[in-house]
Amino acid sequence: MSNAAIKRYWDWLEGTCAGCGRMAECIHHIIHVNFQRITKDGWLVVKLCRECHHTGKLSVHGLGGERQFLEETGVDLVQLAILNRHNFEVRAR
Repeated sequence: MSNAAIKRYWDWLEGTCAGCGRMAECIHHIIHVNFQRITKDGWLVVKLCRECHHTGKLSVHGLGGERQFLEETGVDLVQLAILNRHNFEVRAR
């Protein structure tokens, strides 16, 4: 897929933070770790506000990752990213 297609997908995503519901300002990539290799996928993302992404006490990066964010906030960013991608694909048909 092209960068233009990924940009259309990001623009399609809701403008609210997946973590707290405020206005989203950042794209958070869900990180894959396979065989000691870390990769980012432009399709597996969620929108977050700065506080939930980086700056807050309970930010996904401050806590150490998606699993810790889920444990602390109850919000499953991985599942939301998968659901977003699915809904985008269904809409495109």
